[in-house]
Amino acid sequence: MNTQEEIKTPLNLRGELDYKDGEIVTKDVVSNGNGSVTLLAFDSQAMIARHQTDSDVLVYVLEGSVEFEVENQRQKLDCCDAMVLPANTPHTVLALEKSKVLLTKLKA
Repeated sequence: MNTQEEIKTPLNLRGELDYKDGEIVTKDVVSNGNGSVTLLAFDSQAMIARHQTDSDVLVYVLEGSVEFEVENQRQKLDCCDAMVLPANTPHTVLALEKSKVLLTKLKA
């Protein structure tokens, strides 16, 4: 387990990161050679430009709402919604309000 500290106690993921004006803040929860789990805190209207990853991805919205653009279609995800993206799927992410997202990447 490649983490800053070995975690053996419960985590309050929504409380792990604070928002920063105009930014996207990230924190690795756990990572190893098979994948990673990352927490992201998006300020309202913060955006990740079109990109893709060589991993399968599970996105879970912990707080707020975000919009994904995938294959020229926009998909709104609210709190407690999730989306699976296969490896190499181009997508864009826009926070519609302050939002926290848990991103799980698994080797494809």
